[in-house]
Amino acid sequence: MKEIEHRINYSLKAFNTLRIESVADDIYLPKTMEEIELLLANLNNPIIVGSGSNILFSSSGVKQPVIVTKHLNKVIVNPPFIEAQAGVSTIKLSNMAFELKLTGFEFLIGLPATLGGAVAMNAGANAQAISDYFISAKIYDTKEDKILELSRDEMEFSYRSSLLKRNPGRYVLLSAKFELAQADSYIAIKQMMDEAVEKRKNTQPTLKEPNIGCAFKNPVKDGQTISAGKLIDETGLKGHLEGGAMVYFNHANFIINFNEATSMDYINLMREMQRLVFDKFDIMLEPEVIYIGSDKKELELWNTLIKG
Repeated sequence: MKEIEHRINYSLKAFNTLRIESVADDIYLPKTMEEIELLLANLNNPIIVGSGSNILFSSSGVKQPVIVTKHLNKVIVNPPFIEAQAGVSTIKLSNMAFELKLTGFEFLIGLPATLGGAVAMNAGANAQAISDYFISAKIYDTKEDKILELSRDEMEFSYRSSLLKRNPGRYVLLSAKFELAQADSYIAIKQMMDEAVEKRKNTQPTLKEPNIGCAFKNPVKDGQTISAGKLIDETGLKGHLEGGAMVYFNHANFIINFNEATSMDYINLMREMQRLVFDKFDIMLEPEVIYIGSDKKELELWNTLIKG
């Protein structure tokens, strides 16, 4: 695999939107589908990273090989269908759909992610989700070492989850196909995109304030979805600091890297958020963030978050 771009003992700071400093023993940057398939067939339990917008890397470093998909960014368009590789930016997809006068992907303009992560976590906003427009995907099955083509039903989408997320390490998205709707004009599409950008600007941190998106999923109680941010807000935690990590002032379900935060700062702050919400509302928040690392103490604390 000498022809595939490979770096050792390499910083992951540029590959996670929280901008936490973490060093990977090995990092690979494939440029073609053939290269990533070769890596998946030969590497042991690799971590797949796009923009790193939903990932908390351990400050102690990452021992597993890391595959970064940023060069896998080809898009095939046959309106109203769009097929894109895993490393394509969701913002790029939203803008491309607009240029083609296709509606459905307006909400993606506010999500700083790549397609692989967006599909795996069934990313969404404004009562929409990427699964609403999903047709099929090419998936690499690392257990069977073969490529599968899965339908929407076979992907088992649910709120902020999918077959991929529930089987970490086994299924890796290579590309996905979507069907959008042809709009009558650009005006309505542009208006919805502008509204999505404005809403994010007014309530959520930009990437100038490093963060990895929502810390927790919105819980469901008695059949009703409740805002995790609102619950955390009512515990009085906005602006609360844990080391260099801080609960964001404008939206309490976001944690920003305020001052050289470590992964332990982030985990401890999440545990405090979860504890106070449970004490006040008897609701156990479930993390939306994915932790990657092998630090024993961090893993123990993270498992208490997962198990509640």
